[in-house]
Amino acid sequence: MNLTIFVVCFAVGVAKALAARSDPDTALRITSSVLLCASGVYLLSAPAVYRLVGDWTGSPSLPSLLVSVGIVACIAHAHALTLLWHPRRRSPGALRGSVRVWGPVYGLAMTVMITLFVVGDLSGPARPLSFAVSYAHVPAACAFELVYLLAMVVGITATVRQCRGPDGVIALPARPDLADSLRQFAVAVGLDLVYVACTAAAVLTAVMGGPALDWLAGLGSAASSVSALIASYGLAKPALAARAADRADHRALVPLWQAVVGGGDRPPPRMTWWNPRYALADMIAEILDGTYRLSPWMDPAASRSVCKLVAADPGSTNLDVKALEAAAAIRVARPRYDVACQLGLPVPQGQGSLREDTPPTRERARQVQIAAYLAHPLVDQALRQVTHQAV
Repeated sequence: MNLTIFVVCFAVGVAKALAARSDPDTALRITSSVLLCASGVYLLSAPAVYRLVGDWTGSPSLPSLLVSVGIVACIAHAHALTLLWHPRRRSPGALRGSVRVWGPVYGLAMTVMITLFVVGDLSGPARPLSFAVSYAHVPAACAFELVYLLAMVVGITATVRQCRGPDGVIALPARPDLADSLRQFAVAVGLDLVYVACTAAAVLTAVMGGPALDWLAGLGSAASSVSALIASYGLAKPALAARAADRADHRALVPLWQAVVGGGDRPPPRMTWWNPRYALADMIAEILDGTYRLSPWMDPAASRSVCKLVAADPGSTNLDVKALEAAAAIRVARPRYDVACQLGLPVPQGQGSLREDTPPTRERARQVQIAAYLAHPLVDQALRQVTHQAV
């Protein structure tokens, strides 16, 4: 089970890390970091790896320290993510204030845990799921567990609170598409409280001389594993949705690329699984270059015809008229451009061109809309009118 979760977290973390190479978003980098950190935690928690590391270092219980410190680090990452996502707390000043407050809290907790582990001299045999119960009789080990669990409770509570409330992360109005993922993330973090409760009950029972409750510690570990899977899915879901949108837009843009660039044997930029946005960016760049190259052969009559048809059609009120005009202009210009190239004709002067002040962030959506209108009935009708007028 732990190795399965390791593979899931590691795969999603690597995908996020690759995406972060071309995206300066701090939240994306922290997301990658927390997933890779979690993958290390679950790799160390696998019994075979746990024993191997213990034997190699000469300290059988050392993996328990590394796992506990790693889990606190993961909670600190999750807390940082909610700060970056929060509508009010993500400003630079607010972030610096939060880091000054919470950085020492997590740092102190990990420092105290390491100190107590060293003082406890826990050199005996250990198993991942029963470490807390096995050494509950050692004061330093018991204090280690209590500091660890307290750090988790504080961090989890602060993180979940960031996600709830009228102005919480989940209520972020600018990104409604992230609402489901953020809810899953909050549930996953909150589920770790089950792990805390089970582990605390098992440790306190052992301290008071009660029966060993290894099964309860195992139950808590299972809840933590479920938490990791839910969190991984929640963090991966936006990326999966974005990748699906990239593929859909790439398919939608192929007809437009063929209309303004195509010809010969060269295929459009091919989308790869590992970095689809490069192919999409290349395709859009080639479309824009091709559209500019066609502009001398564009006929203003096509745009005028489209505007008249839209005005006369009561069912066209929801259409993007500018995109319709662009589609008509491209369809008129391409055959004229091909003929001019074949016959060696000079570039015409004084013809129309597509001049649209589109923000760079909207250019992709605009080109997709133009591509969708290439075969629109109004564009077909406008081209027939332009052809008839030319005759």
